[in-house]
Amino acid sequence: MPGPRGDRGRVGPPGKSGPQGIKGMKGQQGLLGMKGERGIAGMKGEQGAVGVKGERGIVGMKGERGAVGMKGQQGIAGMKGTKGDKGEKGESTKASQASVVPQTNWKQCVWKSASNTDNGKIKDCAFNKLQSNSALKVSFQGNMRVLGSSKCSRWYFKFNGNECRGPMTIEAVVFNYWSSAGDHYLNHHRSFEGYCENIPQGAVRVELWVGQCSSGHALGDAYTGWYSVSRIMIEEVSRPQS
Repeated sequence: MPGPRGDRGRVGPPGKSGPQGIKGMKGQQGLLGMKGERGIAGMKGEQGAVGVKGERGIVGMKGERGAVGMKGQQGIAGMKGTKGDKGEKGESTKASQASVVPQTNWKQCVWKSASNTDNGKIKDCAFNKLQSNSALKVSFQGNMRVLGSSKCSRWYFKFNGNECRGPMTIEAVVFNYWSSAGDHYLNHHRSFEGYCENIPQGAVRVELWVGQCSSGHALGDAYTGWYSVSRIMIEEVSRPQS
């Protein structure tokens, strides 16, 4: 019969590590796992507050003015050019006789006899007009009278039988009105003048006429030239300014 078990002996010191074992073979790669579902998007955050505008910087000081540069040296004078060809002789500026109205082309017709014509021609004066684009200045100097109350007489010029239309007629109107009865004899020296354009070159018969006034008043008892000299004066002048 076996005897009783003895006490356990003390543990001995550990032994030395054995040599490393042979490395095992690499295991096979495992299967790829399934892709997980996309998570829910988070909420948009609030916009931040606008930042405070910065202060404007200080303007810098103006720089000092630079020194004046030195005056450059005078360049060398260029060579004198060759003399040009002589120009052609210009036309004379002396006006031709056909474009100038002589200052002495004037005439006057003078008489010392009275006319009691009330409606008609009193006198005519022949004149030779040298230019086609000139004008005639005509005037009458003499005594003119109208007899009768509320009566009117008109003295005027005609040129070759027609009154002036360039620009208007040359005329003088004398009207009398007396509140008391009886005739009043007022013999006065009178004159009238004007310029007439658009008269052709050549012979011009300047005529002095008397007749009815355009106002409609009764024709007066006219009298021209009372113990005095009467004159028709004619002068050819240059055309007027435009």
